[in-house]
Amino acid sequence: MTAPQISPLGSKLDEDHVPETNGRMAVCRKCGFRTDGKSGAAHAPIDGQEAKATRWLDGQAQANRVAKVRGMLGS
Repeated sequence: MTAPQISPLGSKLDEDHVPETNGRMAVCRKCGFRTDGKSGAAHAPIDGQEAKATRWLDGQAQANRVAKVRGMLGS
């Protein structure tokens, strides 16, 4: 993955959730992808994580759809 492709993927992860870091490592505790620094202001996935990040985002979208249906059904 080249640098121009990383930015949109990081943005998609940022839209899904705010990065959570422990302040010692530049890795989001929620999704496991790198952030731009220890403060974790934004996601910055590295080369080779495109497919994994896409699958993770697809899984989150599916989980959100399931939760919405369950909420509508009162389950």
